[in-house]
Amino acid sequence: MRLEFQPPAVHIYDAPQQEDAASVTTDISTDDTARPDAADSAASQAGRYMLVAAVLFVGGLIVASLAAFQLVLPEIASDLAYTTYGRLAPAGRILLISGWLPLAGIGLGYFVVSQTTDSPLKHRGLVTIALVVIALGAAASSIAVVAGLSTGVSGQEGPILTRAISVIGFVLAAVVITGTAKQNRDRLGISGWYLTAATWWLAASALFGLIPLANGTVGSIQAGFASVGLNELFAVSTAVGLLYFAFSRISGVSLTKPRPLAALGFWSLTFTWAFMGGSELIYSATPNWYETLTIAFAIGTLVPVLAIAADLGLLLKGRTQGIADRASLRYGVVSGLTLAAATVVNLLLVWRATSAVVQYTTWTPGVSTLVLLGGASFAIFAANSVRRGGNASAASFHFIWSVIGLGGIAVSLLTGGVVTGFSWIAGPSSQIFDNYGAGYEIAVVSLTPFLWSSAVFSLLYLVAQAVYLLGMHKTSDDNLAVQPQSADYDLEFEGSVRYLTWKRLVWGAAVVWGASALFTAILPMMDDTETAASITADESRTYQAGTPELAGRNLYISEGCAECHTQSVRPVVTDVGLGAVSVAGDYAHENPAMITGIRIGPDLTRVASRGDLLDSAAVAKHLADPRSTVEWSTMPSYSYLSDADIEAIVSYIETLR
Repeated sequence: MRLEFQPPAVHIYDAPQQEDAASVTTDISTDDTARPDAADSAASQAGRYMLVAAVLFVGGLIVASLAAFQLVLPEIASDLAYTTYGRLAPAGRILLISGWLPLAGIGLGYFVVSQTTDSPLKHRGLVTIALVVIALGAAASSIAVVAGLSTGVSGQEGPILTRAISVIGFVLAAVVITGTAKQNRDRLGISGWYLTAATWWLAASALFGLIPLANGTVGSIQAGFASVGLNELFAVSTAVGLLYFAFSRISGVSLTKPRPLAALGFWSLTFTWAFMGGSELIYSATPNWYETLTIAFAIGTLVPVLAIAADLGLLLKGRTQGIADRASLRYGVVSGLTLAAATVVNLLLVWRATSAVVQYTTWTPGVSTLVLLGGASFAIFAANSVRRGGNASAASFHFIWSVIGLGGIAVSLLTGGVVTGFSWIAGPSSQIFDNYGAGYEIAVVSLTPFLWSSAVFSLLYLVAQAVYLLGMHKTSDDNLAVQPQSADYDLEFEGSVRYLTWKRLVWGAAVVWGASALFTAILPMMDDTETAASITADESRTYQAGTPELAGRNLYISEGCAECHTQSVRPVVTDVGLGAVSVAGDYAHENPAMITGIRIGPDLTRVASRGDLLDSAAVAKHLADPRSTVEWSTMPSYSYLSDADIEAIVSYIETLR
């Protein structure tokens, strides 16, 4: 390979779909007067999307912060149904993942694609409709969960109707961004690759999530695939696309030429992250081959990290000193660093040796924090800073406190996860105490300082975003000029460089999504060993319509009990003493299966069979007033439930054997 520096005067695109010179000349002559208006339209629409997204962002952070403080101060508003952790935590996530991230990413995607292709925004009538529908879907899902209508499905807690509303918005947005990109498809460039493909992956994954779940572990695998497409795949792809745009604009480097490292990063990133659906199912009752597949692709995520880091490094090499827009640069650097950190932290989550310690702990939301509040959000800040002229109001305050808040939350959750995991191991290893009942106090006491720290830093991060929202439309009169285009580089390998054409992008993106759906969602459904019921399922975990047990299970789901309690005994030392190891057949009659979650409270898989016989009256009393029975409990009070509802939940718990 050789590294050549070439003058940027003229770029010739060697692509099969290139238009002839006469057509290009005609288009330019007829569109010259329209292009400024087109650019203003894309920028203004992006501004509208960012404003609504920021409102949902702040709203989601308020709800998430309340949930964080609810864990350490469970007596706060303990008699109110709408302030329990089990309802607030998923409601806050929905506003962030289904509101802030899609709206901000899609809105800036309109702007980026319009800018890079030098084309007007297409289907403008759909732009406003998509904005309203996506915001409505996120808000409705969040409100429904707070109202006690959660589906209990990890990553898809909103009712199917509200999620269907979001799907409509995602599809409309994908149509808009595709129509805009196709106008000058040969100038789409790296940013356009990511943002166009990511929007369709978002729409396809959300649509897949509307398919009714199968029973048992198969349904959990199915939900995991949809969740990773809605969360990680879209977030990471969008973040990298926005990073490329921001860095190219502030450095003056054109991204429309073929770049082998960029192509390698794009395909390897999308392919590996698309197979991350099993990241929360390691050591679970799912098939071993499914876990192996997830681990293999988690290791593979290191490839795009190296390729993209090298490509962005070459893009900025020798140009950083001349960049006037320091705010966008700082946002972008933090985004890149947190995305790289999230990749490593996610690998540790799925690596079996470390997963035995950190799985089901706060390590899992730590990964989400790095991806969502770190990599994706800071990439959005960087691209929006460029859109606003690089001299945004209060940028320094927002950047400093956002970094402090992000760092504090991530370190607290990750460290708390490690400490909690080792506290679980200490019991079985020492044979002094168990990981349930009175013995669980050691886990709660160990985790509490980190929960406090996470709550405080969440509040700091919230304040920073509130300032960001208030200054959303404030810009300086002396906006920073974009760096003049400087010498580009051409990183060539032996042989000709194959240009990533529109046809290859469309078919390649479809194949990646289809392959991941086949191997991580469809094939597991054909595994008979995953659907055959065990004796445990037939004798105790079967719920007939109209029974108190089914009513109690439905309340367990709607109240968000899975936010703090898992129902999975793993074949690891951590779970010794919790009962027989869970197998797929144990969940054969359950929909959804309560496998994943965060084990803030003890695991409940076989709670009715542990130690002394279960005291139903004591359980009912604990639900109504947890601190009256267990002083150190962090569980909220469910005294707002009727006696009949509490009795139903107790009946359900009695089936967990």
